[in-house]
Amino acid sequence: HEIKGAFRSGGQYHYSMETQSCVCVPMEDSIDVYPSSQWMDLIQVSIATCLNVQHNRINVHVRRLGGSYGSKISRNAQISCACALACYLLNRPARFIMTMESNMLSIGKRCPMHQIYGIEVNDDGVIQSLDTQHWSECGSSPNEPHAGIITYFLKNCYLIDNWNIRGYEVITGTPSNTFCRASGFTEGLAMIENMMEHIAIVANKDPIAVRLANMNDNDKSVLDNIIQKMLNMTYYIKRQISIWEYNRDNRWKKKGIAMVPMKYWTTYVGQFNTILSVCARDGSVCVTLSGIEINQGINTKIAQIAAHTLGIDIELISVKQSNNSAAPNMSETGHNVTIDTCGYATIQVCTQILKRLEPIKKKMENPKWQDVIFKAFQEGIDLYTRYSLTLSGSMEDTLKPYPVYGVTIAEIEIDVLTGQHIIRRVDLMVDAGQSLNPEIDVGQVQGAFVMGMGYWTSENLVYDTETGLLINNRSWNYMPPGAKDIPEDFRVYLRQKTINKDGVYGSQTINEPPLCMSFVIPIAIRSALDSARRDSENVDLWFQLGKF
Repeated sequence: HEIKGAFRSGGQYHYSMETQSCVCVPMEDSIDVYPSSQWMDLIQVSIATCLNVQHNRINVHVRRLGGSYGSKISRNAQISCACALACYLLNRPARFIMTMESNMLSIGKRCPMHQIYGIEVNDDGVIQSLDTQHWSECGSSPNEPHAGIITYFLKNCYLIDNWNIRGYEVITGTPSNTFCRASGFTEGLAMIENMMEHIAIVANKDPIAVRLANMNDNDKSVLDNIIQKMLNMTYYIKRQISIWEYNRDNRWKKKGIAMVPMKYWTTYVGQFNTILSVCARDGSVCVTLSGIEINQGINTKIAQIAAHTLGIDIELISVKQSNNSAAPNMSETGHNVTIDTCGYATIQVCTQILKRLEPIKKKMENPKWQDVIFKAFQEGIDLYTRYSLTLSGSMEDTLKPYPVYGVTIAEIEIDVLTGQHIIRRVDLMVDAGQSLNPEIDVGQVQGAFVMGMGYWTSENLVYDTETGLLINNRSWNYMPPGAKDIPEDFRVYLRQKTINKDGVYGSQTINEPPLCMSFVIPIAIRSALDSARRDSENVDLWFQLGKF
């Protein structure tokens, strides 16, 4: 079979609770900067360059962000520079908070992408050759290119021996686009899963069987087990039959069900650090890290890691706001890695303190933590320590890359006449290893999936064809998912009895991967539409979803 097709994914506004903002306060010989940024080093360098001053005159402090999803990795720099310039020239405090309309107009979004592909498959749906090209829309400048990321992640869990993948960056007239949660992999997984659906329909094979037939052996050994477990847990075959009967008996309401597998590759690059200091008189612990809390539960997990390593109550741990004096020249918080990297650094500083305390403990009989700390202080033991972690992304690093596997099954219902769709049920299983905090992880899974669900179903950026300005620049006309749009029945499972030997205490970070599996929703919608088209005696095997 020879298959040809096209696929397109659009942009997406990050829609964080907090828009871009910054507060600057002039000091005796410097400026204190409080930006809504997840990259302190970039803010320091950008402001110093803008004001033509030494870098050590810029003091950056970040306590937490009201959400980011990638929008505050680099894009806060222009806001912080403007605020710092006013502070510097007027020698008085300045505050700059963008309105939502200005934020949406000027800040880049997720990169739209267009793909064309040609595939040759045998009668079993196994790919014999695949040729695909994709174009990533950078906006006005290609300073954060995505085509290469998509190329890397497009393979997902499949055998790619006979694949030819080419990616290109395209300059357009919109604001320069930027990273958005699970950048590149969201688009890459959607591209290959769309092709798998196309293969299944043309070859007249079960979509799950087609996916399993095209998986590489290493990933199949893991995912086949998860898939079979999910099929049994969700009564998938029974529900398929029930949906077929429902569609046979209903002309204007249709249901669809679909499954998507995922292999998300987590890798590390950059520098990260943690500082730990112990208060001598009560034993309380201060932890300062280069990572920034961006609504991922980073500070909570770091406190847990420190308490567990030190063997003390978590109430004694205080995670302080990040600043560039304690964490100079460090990498950004993002790309699903900060809990791993700063968590590892936290274990190291705790271990250093414990080694220093060991001789003191041997002199005491069953001492309390507070007693050991005060005795160490009296004997001149340094209760301050720091650990810096430098990573290159190779298997030789202290922290090694690892895959995150997941499988999602979704059932939807559509109204053929109105276009309304209802997500009846979603079952999502993801491998979190030995989860550091299951409640946080489940919350991250739910939030990521719903964000992706909105991306594929309701969120659409509309630009004026003459001026290039964004038309739907506020919550009245840009439509993220609401409370009534989330799945009626949403079941999240953290895969049991798995330990990531390369992770922090056996854990895996899963803040971004679930968003990628949200592409199961348009696949399920396609399944429902197929039934409606058959009722209309439409004989076309394949149709394009979305705008082309």
